[in-house]
Amino acid sequence: MKKLFTIAIIMVATLTTSNLFAQAGFKLGLAAEGALPLGNLKSAYTVGGGLTIRAAYGLDETSAITLTTGAIAFLPKDFSNLGVDSKAQLNIPIKAGYKYMLSSNFYAIGEAGMSIIRSYYSDANGDLQSVSGSEFTYAPGVGVQLGGFDASVRYEAYSGASFLGLRVGFNF
Repeated sequence: MKKLFTIAIIMVATLTTSNLFAQAGFKLGLAAEGALPLGNLKSAYTVGGGLTIRAAYGLDETSAITLTTGAIAFLPKDFSNLGVDSKAQLNIPIKAGYKYMLSSNFYAIGEAGMSIIRSYYSDANGDLQSVSGSEFTYAPGVGVQLGGFDASVRYEAYSGASFLGLRVGFNF
């Protein structure tokens, strides 16, 4: 147990003491996502969450191109009083973007691409059914990097639906 704790401390220290401003080179980030539905999405879903992975290739000390994907599930509101048995919606974004360091710790990011959207529901027989499609997606945001720690807030939208996203993770 002591060895595991020591290794964890060394990893955290390494991630948080790296050069904060340098973007040059390839980085990979894994993050937990939280989502607050807005627009048309808000009428059917309460909250969302998931995981994403972001690859970034630094062009210089202040800018990088990004590629982000993952999965975000939205939990439905209760419409059982209306006879509707809706289930979760799953969004799989595939976005390319540009990240610009505003200072040594703060950045702005803009991404665009597509989201594969799959909505689940129960049919009249109680069987699970789904419908899916893809939509153009865009997502401007701002974030903070503290060593390997990365947190960002963004507005993500597609086809009249949108959400406010919070991404918290680590870059390796």
